[in-house]
Amino acid sequence: MTTILALDTSSDACSVALWRDGQITEKFELAAQSHTQRALPMIDELLTEEALSLSQLDALAIGAGPGSFTGLRIGLGVIQGLAFAADLPVVAVSTLEAMAWQQVSRNTGDIVLMPALDARMGEVYWALYRYCQASDSLEVLVEPSVCPPERVGDALPDGLSGLVGVGSGWAIETMAALAPEPQVDCYPRAGALVALAARDFDAGRGQSVDHVQPNYVRDTVSWKKRERIRQ
Repeated sequence: MTTILALDTSSDACSVALWRDGQITEKFELAAQSHTQRALPMIDELLTEEALSLSQLDALAIGAGPGSFTGLRIGLGVIQGLAFAADLPVVAVSTLEAMAWQQVSRNTGDIVLMPALDARMGEVYWALYRYCQASDSLEVLVEPSVCPPERVGDALPDGLSGLVGVGSGWAIETMAALAPEPQVDCYPRAGALVALAARDFDAGRGQSVDHVQPNYVRDTVSWKKRERIRQ
């Protein structure tokens, strides 16, 4: 029986989830600016309720981004500490892919999903996936990217129809025309994360904690912040 604990702190939400041989148990809270106070207690609460210890887990999983820079660092730090303590492998899962997976159960048939998060500084994080019902899997059409919202439409492949939008990025007015009735109030959740992590772990994609890195996507943010401070 495979048992995996997942944590996501990439947004204003904090969530943890447990995968036990196909069964998912999740805790979810809106915890803006309090991830450091809530992440470990939520993990402890979940493990206690499920009568498990770290030594009984097979792996840990983390929402690796993109998302809040501070949130990603906090989440990875927590998972690194637990992984080192219990000598566990780690599965890193794209935040955007997990958001796309959350929407699969709300739709039927093959669909194209576009998760998007407000990246601040006049940009959005986004990616594009196709869900195939026959294989029950997501195909990556566009890798996680960051750009101004008005440029997203130009980057989409030709011939798309029935696009399903999800995430805070869809609250930006220039995104609204790309998908009908997007799910704006949707946060990354560890329940979807751990389901994808279980598949990756079974496929042998668990990593040593030393090799796990957050996927910030935007790598010039520190430079831009310094420029604003100088100005």
